[in-house]
Amino acid sequence: MCLLPPGEQTLFKFVNVDEVYKPSELIDMTGETTPPPADLVGWFEQHPYLQTDKPEPVTVGGINGQQIDVVVGDLPKDYPEGLCGFDCVQLSVLNTGDWAVEEGNKDQLTVLEDAKGETVIIDFGSPAAKFDEFWPEAEKVVESVKWKGT
Repeated sequence: MCLLPPGEQTLFKFVNVDEVYKPSELIDMTGETTPPPADLVGWFEQHPYLQTDKPEPVTVGGINGQQIDVVVGDLPKDYPEGLCGFDCVQLSVLNTGDWAVEEGNKDQLTVLEDAKGETVIIDFGSPAAKFDEFWPEAEKVVESVKWKGT
């Protein structure tokens, strides 16, 4: 879904995470994945290459969760360049392609750990300098979410 004028890079997606990359494996270029931990918000907070703010409780379509802002932190000198095709921290491989946080962007992750028995993440990301300008439109979409069968 495009919420920005042409030429602005943004991301808005709903993600079911089946696997996550082990941060230590990325340095070795093995890129091995593991099933996601039960506490995905904690995983983001403890990720060595990401910076997060304090999670806030949220409700989306009647489902409780947590919302957390994420940016790329200090990457080590031996961090593989181009793993995602640009400077980023790769989080997972999805059936629609890679899922990553880009350097210079701010992603707001809404983690719903029990959406019909599934963990769903709503990811809105944009250039950090423009995030506050673009978030109100994305927030309208998030607030309009209705889950089937609820």
